[in-house]
Amino acid sequence: MKVIFLDSNKLDHLRNTINHDAEFKLAARYMSEDILLEADDSRCIFKVRDGVLTEINLGPSSDDHWSFSIKATAESWEKLLQSSPSPFYTGLNAGLIRGILQITGNEEVAFAYLWAMNRMLDIMRQTS
Repeated sequence: MKVIFLDSNKLDHLRNTINHDAEFKLAARYMSEDILLEADDSRCIFKVRDGVLTEINLGPSSDDHWSFSIKATAESWEKLLQSSPSPFYTGLNAGLIRGILQITGNEEVAFAYLWAMNRMLDIMRQTS
């Protein structure tokens, strides 16, 4: 299974699904941030502006900036994105507590929008 946010064939559908989700719209209504998602050596940036996911950049360069990053192994992302995840892979909170993933950068902003990020994770599960 390829990690959905790294699958170029599914990005438009994923972005549209996230942008049409009422819970994400509510959770992200004030969010204007760039989020780096990392799976092993693969990286992408989710650009959110005023609660709308405007772009998913699969080829970020060193010139691209982000507010915070969420990093995990590809294996951990696959477990996090299963439709029925096993214990400790049910959300970002559990992953952080168990050391499965890391949040770096502006942690204050990351935690302010953790609900929106967890909703994004739920949508990725439904879409994959």
